[in-house]
Amino acid sequence: MELVGTDTDQFHPEPNRIDDESLRVTTSRGCVPQRVRIHGSSARAAPRSRKALFWGRHMIRASELSDWFTRKPHAVHNIEAIEFRGERRHTEIIDFIGGPNWYTDSFGVQWRKYRYTQIDRYNGTTFSHGHLNAMTFDEPQVFNGQTVLEIGSGAGRYTDHLVDRAAQVISVDPSAIGINVALGAPNLIPVRGDLFDLPVRREMIDVVFCRGVVQHTGNTRRAIKRLFDYVKPGGTVLFDVYSLKWFTPFYAKYWIRPLTRRISTQSFIPFAEKWVPRLLRIKRRYVMPLLPNNKLGAKIAAQIVPIADFTSNTVLTPELRIEWSVLDTVDMYTPRYDRPMSWNGVMKTLRCVGAREIRGDYGLFCFKATAPS
Repeated sequence: MELVGTDTDQFHPEPNRIDDESLRVTTSRGCVPQRVRIHGSSARAAPRSRKALFWGRHMIRASELSDWFTRKPHAVHNIEAIEFRGERRHTEIIDFIGGPNWYTDSFGVQWRKYRYTQIDRYNGTTFSHGHLNAMTFDEPQVFNGQTVLEIGSGAGRYTDHLVDRAAQVISVDPSAIGINVALGAPNLIPVRGDLFDLPVRREMIDVVFCRGVVQHTGNTRRAIKRLFDYVKPGGTVLFDVYSLKWFTPFYAKYWIRPLTRRISTQSFIPFAEKWVPRLLRIKRRYVMPLLPNNKLGAKIAAQIVPIADFTSNTVLTPELRIEWSVLDTVDMYTPRYDRPMSWNGVMKTLRCVGAREIRGDYGLFCFKATAPS
């Protein structure tokens, strides 16, 4: 079972190699085509004679990187002709990895395919906005006028809201930062980096926001601890994690994942797109009528047909219900790691780092804490 040994002490990523695929920017659904030039790679191309970073309409010279980071990046990726909310922008991605991040590659493939699926201004919902507020325990003003470090931004479903609230957003993702929908925002610093090795100056960071990330690392406990290394003393840390309860090891997905995670995401997505809609119909027609029409019945059905199911969501269009179901099924079965944590385990970890004013939501399994002074 995959849940055995979830709290390993060491994290050993494979050696990096240069791979442009990890920063490929694709176009779909009317997105403006983007041309990418890569500068400063240690494996190729001499550095530019004039090093300057353009974020939105603002230019920040490379010498000013030291204001935000403690070391030089491996590379700077220049993205031209990007569209941000109807305006043409130019931006550059600061790369502290330099090559592929092997254990997050599946997410890069996933978000390139479903870049706009969960973005509020594209799907016509406020789901991401609501999730963001829930993570703050209905205190969204925690972001107002602050410098926010977002770790694990994916396609930017939360970045798109954070740039409207915070004074400065440093958004970090190891595999999908190049397709973040908020690229081009004047107060956004996009960074390609790994949660365990972010060279940010913690004294500059007021809030760390990390959703849907720590359980997909090699060491969940260590990942939570690292969040507090990136925020100033007295700053705020917001994160969530998959919940580990006594029955979690019996979930069908944890018995299936050892097989599916060996399948490339590129191969699994077409499989999911073909079979998830069919399995949803089977579930509705033949499984649900045999079970109680309550929460228990829904949970049993989810184990008999172990795929994500958004068909009961009346806010989404019928097409988006299927697309969200496919996306979340891919997210269930393709990541390298899926390591939940118990409530007591999270609280023990927070006490270990000296966190104060700890708040937790047992239903959403999200947490808010103040970093020790």
